[in-house]
Amino acid sequence: MLYDKVNIADVVDSEAALEFMKEATKLATSTDLEDIGQRLENKARLFSELLSEEHIAELTADEFKQLIASIFSIKRKANKILKAIEIESLRETLATLLYGDEALDVRFNQASQALEMMNDTMRFNLICELLHFSNPQKYWLWTNWIWDFKKHTGALSLVLQDDIDLEAKTPGELYVKIGQTTALVNAVGHRVGFSSAGAGLFGTDIFFACVYAVYMYTVFRVKLSQEFNRILPELTELTQQILGVKSMEMN
Repeated sequence: MLYDKVNIADVVDSEAALEFMKEATKLATSTDLEDIGQRLENKARLFSELLSEEHIAELTADEFKQLIASIFSIKRKANKILKAIEIESLRETLATLLYGDEALDVRFNQASQALEMMNDTMRFNLICELLHFSNPQKYWLWTNWIWDFKKHTGALSLVLQDDIDLEAKTPGELYVKIGQTTALVNAVGHRVGFSSAGAGLFGTDIFFACVYAVYMYTVFRVKLSQEFNRILPELTELTQQILGVKSMEMN
């Protein structure tokens, strides 16, 4: 593992992480955040059912659209994707990604190549959401708001120590590297409390979304007028939106 011989404190800036979550809890209650955790579990239930090894070979276009509807960055792109790649080829691509025998980074790269009609951000977000929410115990979330590999910005950049290297030769290698880093953030978060709003990695998903939201509010307060700031979503709504669970039905 990337950080086997590195102290967690050398990777995760716990003080910054706690400060971000302190600011987030001024804007949303613990109940609000726990509600998001439940919505994430419902989202994962949908993904795991439609993308199960038993069902994926029969995945319909309408079911694929249902999945895309809960992925914030591409929720209006389902028809465009299905025009560019036939559902039969899409099923094969997804089955190989989720259940293939190759190493994870290889499967990630294969899926990325199969979806080359999409730009980097869109296809990486799609691949990572499908992996994470179909099997959240095994896979993690990587989106451009968590880590933008071109701009070196995102929630991760705000809670890691300054000298952490997130460079990689391939998208699959980068996904694995982000997973190793996320595992450390998750371990610290559940120990000290900033990942407590959801079970397992869902708590860290919520934490990353809160970090991103607080950062956005800070930037907008500096750059935009107070009147324009009033149209920004509240933190609860913003985190629901970027995690793709705003319209997710509650049980």
